[in-house]
Amino acid sequence: MPSVGRISSQLGLQLALMLAWVLLYQSAELLEYSPHASLWYPPAALSFAALTLFGLRAFPALLLVCFLMSVWHFQRYHPAEQIPYAAAILPAMAHGMSYLLGALLLRILIQSGRVNYSGTLVAYLILAAIAALLAAYSGAWSLQLAGVIEQSERLAIWLGWWIGDLVAILSLSPFLVLLLDRFTGKTIAAQAPWLLQHGHGPRHSFLLKLVLCLLLLTFSMLLAHQVRAQEITFLILFLSLPAMWLVYTESIWRSFSGLAVISLAIVLLTALLELDSYAAIYQFTIAMIAVAMLYGTAVPLLQNTNQQLQRSLHTDPLTGVLSRQGFIEQANLLLGRAGRRKDKVCLAVLDLDHFKQVNDLLGHQIGDEVLQQVCQTLQRQLRQQDLLGRFGGDELMLLLPDTDTREASKICERLRLSIEQLHIAAAGQQVTASFGICEQQSDESFNQLFARADKTLMQAKQRGRNRIETILADQSATD
Repeated sequence: MPSVGRISSQLGLQLALMLAWVLLYQSAELLEYSPHASLWYPPAALSFAALTLFGLRAFPALLLVCFLMSVWHFQRYHPAEQIPYAAAILPAMAHGMSYLLGALLLRILIQSGRVNYSGTLVAYLILAAIAALLAAYSGAWSLQLAGVIEQSERLAIWLGWWIGDLVAILSLSPFLVLLLDRFTGKTIAAQAPWLLQHGHGPRHSFLLKLVLCLLLLTFSMLLAHQVRAQEITFLILFLSLPAMWLVYTESIWRSFSGLAVISLAIVLLTALLELDSYAAIYQFTIAMIAVAMLYGTAVPLLQNTNQQLQRSLHTDPLTGVLSRQGFIEQANLLLGRAGRRKDKVCLAVLDLDHFKQVNDLLGHQIGDEVLQQVCQTLQRQLRQQDLLGRFGGDELMLLLPDTDTREASKICERLRLSIEQLHIAAAGQQVTASFGICEQQSDESFNQLFARADKTLMQAKQRGRNRIETILADQSATD
């Protein structure tokens, strides 16, 4: 049986949704520019957001509050007539079922895990448009069947109804989803933490961008109020520039919050400045900016993904040191700079002595642990400018900038001793390493330098292992 705490939590959610829906309904009614048509319709945004986040759990509250508001609406406009309770359920069902269908389809798609973030945005836009269309068309029919409007009025209002619902969903539902999630358990943060990781910069920077957006839209709408020319109203489209700056540099939470504030400001100024005759233009502006900002949130995520891929390509996943590719790329840069400056650079190649026996006798897991501890020991003792990378297997590479052969030998001897003194309990035996060191010759490429260092390493192994062999810049490995 459900616990008392769970039941009270569900009741709290239902009551909170109903209260929020009523408040948003009243705000939409105040901002109507014609009967049953508002620049946006926030209750639709809340319904779609709640049903997407909570599924069927949110449906009873939304259906009940829609029914109660239908009854109140009928009593308000037809006070002398008896309230048709049976007919009042029709608008509630039209609204609730339309958005439930769209939201459940979106939930199924998200939970399937078959689409990425960009695909989810496309699905959200398509399903939101379809759900809003169903809600508007069936809602207009329900009002006619309930006797609230005539057929001619139904034909006149459904398009504006659809656009108002859709504009609200595009601009407010993303913010409402995150807001509801924040107050009801942070499911999104737990299941998709990558979605909320980007762009947590200083708050004043976000506020500056948002204020810039608000100043630009206020200026353009004041100018439209003064001039009263349709061409002037299109100046507000320039709002997309600072809006995209905001979304590219801020977190998804801040981006969706900014979108909600911008759309609210447009709606309020349209009403305050009596710009109702340009309502279609401002609805288009809100929708365009909303779609642009929604897609814009994918850009930082893609950049973050690309950075993670770059890090994975340049970092060895087992040891945390540079991968072969990462080491070679950075080494080529350092070698090129050293060649231009005539600086000395040494490359040391080392591998662990008899490491194959560790893997064969103790297993690869123990071998991995040995390799990890050796790399950690080397990293602690290297200088900041030195490079450490894994060539493959147990073979490691050290690039020592601004270092001649004599100094490189001292550094590697210190490293050899630290490996020799390393106590790895799981290995149950002493770990040693052999080093081959070469100093870069004039105009020598990395591949040529590595080939000489690798031959020098072979000499160290042939001469007894656990030792260092060096070659001067003017020597070859066969000298």
